[in-house]
Amino acid sequence: MTKSRHFQELRTYHVTHRCHNKDFLLKTAIDRDEYIRLMWEAYRQWNLSILSYIVTSNHVHLLLSSRRHEDMSGFMAHVSGGMGNYYNRRKGRFGSFWEGRYRCTLIQDGTHLTRCLVYIALNMVRAGVVKHPGEWDWNSHLELAGKKQRYRLIDMDRLLEKTEASSVKDFASWYDKTIEMKCLQPGILKREPWWSQASFVGTPGFVSSLVEKRMETDIVHIDDGTSYF
Repeated sequence: MTKSRHFQELRTYHVTHRCHNKDFLLKTAIDRDEYIRLMWEAYRQWNLSILSYIVTSNHVHLLLSSRRHEDMSGFMAHVSGGMGNYYNRRKGRFGSFWEGRYRCTLIQDGTHLTRCLVYIALNMVRAGVVKHPGEWDWNSHLELAGKKQRYRLIDMDRLLEKTEASSVKDFASWYDKTIEMKCLQPGILKREPWWSQASFVGTPGFVSSLVEKRMETDIVHIDDGTSYF
């Protein structure tokens, strides 16, 4: 992610980072726990908001918002670099832990943000590992559903602002019902690559205002923002 091309302050970014060669380097609980511990360290050091996250066995998804490019870059450097160093020390290993730099997709706030958030939450359900996000311990599901009161990473105030939800209770109710409905319809759970492969995701007006200032080679995903829940 480079400041000149992508960063817009207080926008929402879907960050994805895959393990080297797509190997399952995060397959054990101790390693996924370490990634989240590093997130806690970085969260206290850098001024940004975490809106959602999941740590899978071979990649991670984060929804982040920051006022400064330096905060987001510093946060990711701390977590990604720390994870690679920790894993190599633990395994007596040398070499890359991650498959290059992390990928950032700028997501329009509102409906597009809520759709991306649910898409992230259902990652391990789509993979067939669990039947419900609540069965996977390394994600933000319990916080978003209003069922976790301690050791919280999610900035609910910022999330309410960006989703235009009226209260934490209303957001949690909407989120919980949406997840339950999606889990009862496994046939419609399919991979939507634009959430991580596009540079921007949003309505035509939102995307065009950004593309005009960017390189013509940027990949975008445009839709009308209609909710599919």
